[in-house]
Amino acid sequence: MYRLEGAVRRYPWGSTTLVQQLLDQPVDGRPIAEVWMGAHPDDPSVAGGGGRWTPLDELVAARPEAMLGPRALTRTGPRLPYLAKILAASRALSIQVHPTAVQAEAGFAAEEERGVSLDDPARTYRDRSDKPELVYALTPFELLSGLREPEQSAKLVAELAVPALDPLIGLLRGGGPDAQRGALTWLLRQRDTVAAWVGEAARSARDAIGARPELAIVHRLAQQFPGDPGLLAPLLLNHERLEPGQALYTAPGTLHAYLSGMAIEVMASSDNVLRAGLTTKHVDVDEVLAITDFTPRLTGFLRPVRLTPGVVDFTAPVDGLGLSVVTPRAGEDLPGPVDGPRVVVCVEGEVEVAAGDVQRLLPGQAVFVPHVDGAMTVSGNGTAVVAHA
Repeated sequence: MYRLEGAVRRYPWGSTTLVQQLLDQPVDGRPIAEVWMGAHPDDPSVAGGGGRWTPLDELVAARPEAMLGPRALTRTGPRLPYLAKILAASRALSIQVHPTAVQAEAGFAAEEERGVSLDDPARTYRDRSDKPELVYALTPFELLSGLREPEQSAKLVAELAVPALDPLIGLLRGGGPDAQRGALTWLLRQRDTVAAWVGEAARSARDAIGARPELAIVHRLAQQFPGDPGLLAPLLLNHERLEPGQALYTAPGTLHAYLSGMAIEVMASSDNVLRAGLTTKHVDVDEVLAITDFTPRLTGFLRPVRLTPGVVDFTAPVDGLGLSVVTPRAGEDLPGPVDGPRVVVCVEGEVEVAAGDVQRLLPGQAVFVPHVDGAMTVSGNGTAVVAHA
């Protein structure tokens, strides 16, 4: 078992208080958006054990079967199949969508053939991997996820009473399987021009605050991203609020955006993020339209499976992506996932993780438990989140 020092990412959308309070660090006004706990080559955690500190990706590469186990090694090769993060947002992240494995492989190969450099800002596919995601709320966590029924979206857009949006309303009221595809196509193409209606929609949403929560979010996004047509996203996508302890799965092809709050995110270790709005970065309109699933559906909340008293599991409907929550009380020993690569993060109280040796964790601290260490237990008086493959 290895103590992990996570990689801190200070993106502008990060919170200036949430992670700092979790880690019991001074609040100095600087944002912390993410703390990466994994072996991502761009910023691997540093793993400590036996008096030595080594980047986790190097440990995995040196002993892949011992670190990962045969199932994970067969499925994804000699690399940690997921990246676990503490994520804390004080403002919205971009509207984005991720590809399936087949789409990622084809898109990566096409850009390689065209000679698009991996560090080109206009590059769309950074690797050959899909990027399903699982998020577990530590605080109230607000997000947009998946498309609404088009008739519902039409009613919400109509409440803005902006004549320039009549074509969008018409596309949505047309209904049928292509209604949301047509609506998103229209909206994304607005990025090619200076859309005068954006300011009018922002003012209308401001004046309607209190009428509908979705319009309040439109107003908030207009303040955070002036002039961006993506401010209409809350009217096209489902608006959700996770309470602490709830979890959500985001499948490839699902448009989504995190708005605020702190969570543990477990995702496939990929950089394939296709942005659709609320961003100054590259938006590949054609590819976003090609990989998005336009089927209206309810948000994919995950139902907790109670394994034993004090242990619940949230398993995504894909191989290699799972999260367990272990909550020991009064010093009891509770089982965690029995094999494979595991990242354990304390999120409340104080816990001890036993697997070969014993490590004591306070909030925000983490360990990596390799497959070779076998079964693990968690004791103490607190809560640990365990990412597993």
